[in-house]
Amino acid sequence: MKMKSLLCMLLAVLLLPGIALAEESTADTLMLSELTEWAARYQARAIASEPLNIPKESITEDGYEFIYDFATLYADTPVMSKDTEISAVVITSPKEEGPRGTMVDDTIAVILAAYYNENDELAGSRESAALYRVDLLPDMLQWAQVQRDGQRVETIQYAVHEQLTTGGDGYTDAGVIYTMQDGTVSAIRVYGLDSRITEQEMYAVYTSVRDASVDTSYVQVPFSYDGASLTPFDGEDLHFSGLPFASMKPEDAITVLGEPIDDQWLEDGENGYIRTMTFAECEITFLYDAARANAEVYMLLITEDGFEGPRAVRIGDTFASVFNRFRNGEGEFDGLSREVLYGDENSGVFGVAEYGADASATLRYGLVLEDGSRVVLHLTFTTMELSEVMLYVK
Repeated sequence: MKMKSLLCMLLAVLLLPGIALAEESTADTLMLSELTEWAARYQARAIASEPLNIPKESITEDGYEFIYDFATLYADTPVMSKDTEISAVVITSPKEEGPRGTMVDDTIAVILAAYYNENDELAGSRESAALYRVDLLPDMLQWAQVQRDGQRVETIQYAVHEQLTTGGDGYTDAGVIYTMQDGTVSAIRVYGLDSRITEQEMYAVYTSVRDASVDTSYVQVPFSYDGASLTPFDGEDLHFSGLPFASMKPEDAITVLGEPIDDQWLEDGENGYIRTMTFAECEITFLYDAARANAEVYMLLITEDGFEGPRAVRIGDTFASVFNRFRNGEGEFDGLSREVLYGDENSGVFGVAEYGADASATLRYGLVLEDGSRVVLHLTFTTMELSEVMLYVK
């Protein structure tokens, strides 16, 4: 591959969206009034336009569906007019603005910065993280929450429950949901503009949101387009998913992962034995002495999605999302396909990327432990998606 073509490919890859954590936001919490005012502007455009479908034949749980090239609106009448009550508006076009100027294709950091946030690190569980909960009850409850699958943020939701707007007849149940795909917004949905819930239902929501904020054991891994701001692969990265790789014994693996699916022993000449334990999540190899004692971890291999390795890398992650979790940018290209990210392989502390002409790539990071042993993290990418994670003692 020519250097120019390679650099163009790399630029395209590295500009792909990622999950850069937002700086502390000074924005306000979401208010119902801004949602209704925003929706009214789309309703005015809808009144002046012809829908692309036949609304009276498109009835959903949110009402009649009106599809336009700029948005999809849901309403209580089959003909759009100024008297029509809008229940929801959905945007999928990157040309249209959502609430607070947010747009499809915005990164997670942009969305988080547009609203008040008490949780910049997205500390929570592996499934969710509370962004804020503002208790102004009995008048109003405001909250925001991220739903995720590990490092993969799926939705960001901002909600508001007001009593004043309903005249004391229950609470509103409105908000905005940002659907995320590969770190950027794929759809914006403003919902519940005509919804009402009872006081009991509102307090059930309150309890659920409150309980979700208790667990803060899981956080988003720092992400940056500025590789110099990130730390090299180090000893702290060897503690992941409950496993202490550097000091791990077979008993530790069983405690965290359960009994192995397969457990194979091979004689290693006169030096000892090699034991490979296969779990549902990964495969771990230990080295033993000639007496089948004194086990030392040698290698961990991940080939299936679901189990997170160092810096929460996971099968299926894009090259860009992984690349921008580790230090980079200090070296240069060595030939046409090898890039030194930092350090020197001879020293044992390094980061190296290698690129194939078929959209394949590898990332390798090395560190030296206090006892002098060297550990290497080898990441293999196929069509620029992570297909194998290998961590081994060199």
